[in-house]
Amino acid sequence: MSKSNRWFKSLLVTALSLSVVIAGCSSNGNNKPDSNGAEPGQDKAPVELRFAMETPKEEQTKTVWKEILDGYTSQHPNVTFKIEYTPNDGDAARTWMTTALIGGTAPDIFPSRYTWTHEDLNKDLLTDLTARYDEPNPYNEDKVWKDTFAPTVFNEMKNPVDGRLAGISLQTLAIRVFYNQDLFNKYNLEVPKTWTEFLNVQKTLKDAGVTPFAFANSKPGDNHLLWATNILTNQIAADKVASYDYNGNKQLELNEIVGAVSEKTIDLTSPEWNGVFPIIKDWSQYWAKGYNGVNGDTAKQMFLRGDVAMMMAGNFELKSIQDFSGRNFEYGTFALPYLTKAEHPDASERYYELGGYPDGVYTVPKTVTGEKLDVVVDVLKYLTSPDVASILGNKLYLTTTLSGAKLPDNLKGFEFVGDRILVNFYAAHIDKKLNEDLVRIGQLYLEGSIDLEKFTTEMNNTLTTDMAAAATQNSWNKDNGYGSK
Repeated sequence: MSKSNRWFKSLLVTALSLSVVIAGCSSNGNNKPDSNGAEPGQDKAPVELRFAMETPKEEQTKTVWKEILDGYTSQHPNVTFKIEYTPNDGDAARTWMTTALIGGTAPDIFPSRYTWTHEDLNKDLLTDLTARYDEPNPYNEDKVWKDTFAPTVFNEMKNPVDGRLAGISLQTLAIRVFYNQDLFNKYNLEVPKTWTEFLNVQKTLKDAGVTPFAFANSKPGDNHLLWATNILTNQIAADKVASYDYNGNKQLELNEIVGAVSEKTIDLTSPEWNGVFPIIKDWSQYWAKGYNGVNGDTAKQMFLRGDVAMMMAGNFELKSIQDFSGRNFEYGTFALPYLTKAEHPDASERYYELGGYPDGVYTVPKTVTGEKLDVVVDVLKYLTSPDVASILGNKLYLTTTLSGAKLPDNLKGFEFVGDRILVNFYAAHIDKKLNEDLVRIGQLYLEGSIDLEKFTTEMNNTLTTDMAAAATQNSWNKDNGYGSK
């Protein structure tokens, strides 16, 4: 899981909603016509929209979102928002969402995950927005809405089976290693670029009595094992499946992965595909004890307290790390170092970036129809405008999904330094069971309860079975180019 949609961190422990009405009457000076050409202030029937957001940890987040929604209501005085807070824990959020959608009580606009939008659209629980993306966005120079997004993000928002779209993505992310600069200075350590340098830094720290790394691996949603596996796998094996990128968009989609698996180009029992796991297991000697019971929030707290020298996180954690009052050290970030041929003979010896996939996803239940749906779509267009992207970037440190947008200074450390990963078959939206197996069985492998052969054989069985089922369901085969012809 992406990670995946983690803007607003923990407070809610139940799915009960708190509400507050925002009826924004102030003007932000950005008077653009609405989507049907009406000028702000023109008399229209009043519309109240239920807008849900994940429960934020900091009060500032609420203030920023009030500013964003006030910006909309200043242009559309007939619209008011009733804000409802949802769980931000992944499992609790999914339970809340499923219950609300099936029960017909879901808010008009609510947060989701892009993989969940695929599932819920297939169940006919969400509004299909595909045709609306061909419309102009009046909040972005009337450009065609779909053309305003980074292509890789937009493509992953599409349902992998039929290409439909059921939501918007407000942010993407880059994964970085956060490090304690004070500890690096104390032990005369330089930021590593290669994997050999990375391990040498951690050995120096460990020898000095410092725990080098906080690695979270208590459940699939912690994502650390997913991130490391995907980044390193692409350094070893991406070139081997480049020919399956039938549409040339530099990312393998479900049908293309089906092709590569069906023709056994992807085989998790072979060295080019399982070679990353001994490397990761060797790295685990430098992780904090009990890593199979450590979740993402705990890993972050260990880092902020100075108990460990490094951790892995996305830019969605940047603000909470920077603003944490108890932190008494300077920090920096660097991309996960790349493998050299000393670690694996097939290593490309260059960076690969995991980020760039959709996050900050909002969607609309199927129950929203008619003129109300038109207003909701207009709100979604506003939320994906450069003005809102600037607010989210400068005040909440969230990286926009809009094409060609310049990152604010506070996100400079998250600019891409390598190629985006081509292969992402461990992701939940491609194969949910494989995503779970990676951690569930991977825990046993990392702790030494099973060997590499058993670990990767079980995962390969899952992958081949699930990709065969997808091929059958969609009538993908070699003759039709696995759906590309």
